[in-house]
Amino acid sequence: MSEKVKLASIGTGRWAGELADAVARSGQAEVVSGWARRSEGREAFADKFGCRPAGSLEELLSDPEVEGVIITTSHQSHREMIEQAAAAGKHVFVDKPFTNTVEDGVAAIVAAREAGVLLQVGHQRRRTPAKRRIKAMLDAGELGDVETVVTNQSIPNGFKMPDEAWRWDPAQSPLGSMTSLGVHKIDTINYLVGPVRSVFCFTRPGRVKSIDEATVLAMELDSGALATLTTSFFTPVMNNTAVFGTDGAAFSSEGGAVLKLMGRIDPAPVEVELEQIDPLVDQMAAFAAAVRGDAPVEVDGEAGLAVIAVMEAAVESAATGRAVEVASVMSKV
Repeated sequence: MSEKVKLASIGTGRWAGELADAVARSGQAEVVSGWARRSEGREAFADKFGCRPAGSLEELLSDPEVEGVIITTSHQSHREMIEQAAAAGKHVFVDKPFTNTVEDGVAAIVAAREAGVLLQVGHQRRRTPAKRRIKAMLDAGELGDVETVVTNQSIPNGFKMPDEAWRWDPAQSPLGSMTSLGVHKIDTINYLVGPVRSVFCFTRPGRVKSIDEATVLAMELDSGALATLTTSFFTPVMNNTAVFGTDGAAFSSEGGAVLKLMGRIDPAPVEVELEQIDPLVDQMAAFAAAVRGDAPVEVDGEAGLAVIAVMEAAVESAATGRAVEVASVMSKV
């Protein structure tokens, strides 16, 4: 690749720092500016990553050196931030979830398309070595016809998040941890065996906090296969994906770092060797390559929108107590 891609961070919190660090480790881009509403946040970010603290969002977006932005602000602000960045001619990387609603997601896609800028959504978990291997096996037909997919992504963040954290707001975290965690698994399911046709949502209302404590999605895929997804902010760490086919099964664990396989009549799964990568670094390197025109965007706005459509269908299912067709959600836009 040629000269490093110059990026700016909109948002300077913990995850913004994780992505900025991944950008630096990629060797293909660098963060040259950062902005957040709180001056202490942007000053600390600038000191840590050796970049300029922008005094305002307008200052950051008018910076001629900045080629693209990394958006890690609250979920409900994503549409506005994408629209402003696109209007300024900046390529956009937005962390998941893409938006909170399908309506906002469509508007963001249109804004990027009309401005002629790239739009990439941060679903890095499909890039883990186990997921990539499973995808290759599925494409080659090595697992046979997929019957079921079982996933769980949970983490006990509910015991340590401060009371003022925006993730406690049901408007920004519908279905609780499903918004922050489950969207990764929805993208993984779409990537491996999707798309999702319909969703039924079971959720346990919060007893101490206002958001749901645990959520389970039962999904029917266009292929006819069935999938389940469990998430919670109040259980031990779990990040597993299992794909069961007529000729074998594949089990991804430890966040996609470990893969075990078994054939139709094998007595137990056997671990296979994987070449490990850092999915965050891989993701940010891919964004830089796309900006330079060296590769297409893999997880584009449409891929992000497909996840949000499933989420919106799940929210409707939880409210109505019935299965909801994903197409019916998309048809409302």
